[in-house]
Amino acid sequence: MAGKNRHMTAVPAVDISICICTRNRPADLSRALASIAAASTPPHEVIVSDDSTDETTRDLLATAFPHIILVQGPRRGLGANRNTALHAATGTHILFIDDDVLLGHDFLQQAQAELQAFPPSTILSGIELNHGTPVHPHKVTFLGYQAIAYREGDIYETVVINATIFPKTLFSSTLFDENLIYGYEEMDFASRAVLLHGHRIVFSPKLVNAHLPSPANRDFYAPFTEASRIYVMFKRYYWVERARTKALAFLLLAYAHILAHDLRNRGLTGVRTFISTFERSQNYINICRRNPGRYL
Repeated sequence: MAGKNRHMTAVPAVDISICICTRNRPADLSRALASIAAASTPPHEVIVSDDSTDETTRDLLATAFPHIILVQGPRRGLGANRNTALHAATGTHILFIDDDVLLGHDFLQQAQAELQAFPPSTILSGIELNHGTPVHPHKVTFLGYQAIAYREGDIYETVVINATIFPKTLFSSTLFDENLIYGYEEMDFASRAVLLHGHRIVFSPKLVNAHLPSPANRDFYAPFTEASRIYVMFKRYYWVERARTKALAFLLLAYAHILAHDLRNRGLTGVRTFISTFERSQNYINICRRNPGRYL
């Protein structure tokens, strides 16, 4: 037996840190933390990065969840808040869940078991049930919409972030883009992890978390979503793929598509919405152009 043990390869430990970015959603956050407490396998730690504009969330954690690690968010958007949370993490792997997500009872147990079968650099992505409707990772269209089903043999370049386990070592080479206040930050991050840094995304339908999207903050986030899509896809084509003509063609088609949509749905007031999207996306692109390495 002793001779056999000398030749056995030790299985690396999998310690999963759960990072939750929150902003003015104490009730939703409380439900998320309760689901973690009820899970069959406890996480290595739970970190909440709080971007709230008042002290309600801080007071909630101090009284009801004193064991949770609380860090002050930077209040510069979701990309920066995700980075703040992960910098505080000490586990070998990271799971980001939104503050309106419920952790599956056996999610962590299943993830730990599956990760043993893959190299340490593997990203493992599952499914979220959005009000009961399954949401899978999808391939991205030319305009940046995740609308194409993956087929067997395809290389995954996207994840469902609320059901994805990232190796902590990944974040030594790349971080979330802090230009992105809201929207598409996980698509941008996953594609860079695969295309620039050689990580592999493995899809596991056994990993399932529930997402109950909260109405809180939607008005705050809404103006940034389309600008984020424009920026993320332009960045991918221009800097990641180095396909400059493709990037410029994308900009022309994407802006024409948004303008037509805004005019059709809002009439002449849609021009104002389009100008806002155009200015935000161009601001993102110009910031990245000055120092692209920082955002790749």
